[in-house]
Order: sequence, then structure tokens, then C-alpha cells
Amino acid sequence: MPLPQEKIYTTDDIYALPDGQRAELIDGQMFMTAPPTRKHQEIIGELFAVIREYILRHK
Repeated sequence: MPLPQEKIYTTDDIYALPDGQRAELIDGQMFMTAPPTRKHQEIIGELFAVIREYILRHK
């Protein structure tokens, strides 16, 4: 009995997902991802502020 062929996904498959559905495409495989948590967003905001301040001071 032959093994089932694994589907190779493309960017078209990513764009065809419903709005709000998050996924990553890595080497033809699609990985569904969860939305970022509030804590994650807070950390990203803080990191952005630190990097921005550094760049502005070192122009």
C-alpha cells in the first residue's frame, strides 16, 4: 500500500485562509499559529521602545 503524499503548501494557500487565521509557511509545510497573548504584546511594545530610543540616540 503506497504512503499518502504530503501536500506541499504555497503562499497561495496561506492567502486563501479565512481572515484572522494565522499560519506560517516553512519549507512547504503549513503550521497554524495562535494569536499573540497580551503579555507577548506588552513585551514587544517595551522592546520596540528600547530599540527606538537606542537608534534615536545613536544616529
